[in-house]
Amino acid sequence: MMSLWPSHILIDQLVELDDVRETLALEAERFYERHTQTTAKMAHRADTVSMMSEQPSQALLRLLTAIEQRVGVYIQRAYPSLDPSELAATYNTFVNRQRGLGKWAIPHRHVGNQLVATYYPRVHLGECEGVDSVGLPGALCFHDPRPVQANWMLRHENKLFAQTPRQGALFIFPGYLEHSTFPMFDPESDKIAIVTNVRFTHRDDQGGDRTWSAEQIRAHTQNKSMELEQ
Repeated sequence: MMSLWPSHILIDQLVELDDVRETLALEAERFYERHTQTTAKMAHRADTVSMMSEQPSQALLRLLTAIEQRVGVYIQRAYPSLDPSELAATYNTFVNRQRGLGKWAIPHRHVGNQLVATYYPRVHLGECEGVDSVGLPGALCFHDPRPVQANWMLRHENKLFAQTPRQGALFIFPGYLEHSTFPMFDPESDKIAIVTNVRFTHRDDQGGDRTWSAEQIRAHTQNKSMELEQ
């Protein structure tokens, strides 16, 4: 866990998923391609539906369990006065795929989501990556959320934090924290990110959030498996 300005970022390697990492990458690739064939062909993400509800799998359930565990650690460290038992969490998962030829993600926030958990099952950099590009190829970049001052260029703490994800890495950060990705230019470069937006409500809140809890996702996956067996 690191503290960046007033925000906390958790970075971890999900070594327990190493045996299904490429399976997750292939499932994410299939989900991404299916959702970028028509009007959203030029988009860098597919977030209109949740991957865990549309394309359930045992590998995704293992990823969900890992995310649940790390989110629990995040809450304990970042908000020690908060009682997790008072919260109800829901999860919505989509896919980013960033390949070579200069594609990048502009600075943005995940408004309406308390936490963002991004897992990288595949990070491949081509041999020529970084030769002509500025910055770190494919890096996840965080921006200072505080208002910009006139002398911001002179202040060390206002500089960007950027890191090229390692294969198998998980980043958890607040949804309000503005972030972007640096481009990659080698045609052989390929980075797949499985992004899960995490939303919290009070356990007694009966609001109209359409995203699913972990229990609903697991039940849905089990039902789908039973349908396939019949």
